[in-house]
Amino acid sequence: MSEKEKKILETIATAIPKMSEFDKGYLLGMGEAMVSKKKEAKTEEKENKEESE
Repeated sequence: MSEKEKKILETIATAIPKMSEFDKGYLLGMGEAMVSKKKEAKTEEKENKEESE
């Protein structure tokens, strides 16, 4: 994990206890959406690679 990623996680860990339940849910939803998008991109990349072979 890079230093930038560590700093981001530390900032989030500090902010979460101060957040409302709505904000926590929003943050969770955004994180899940980012993971989903990344998985979709990897799958698409793999399919494109297989098609070109």
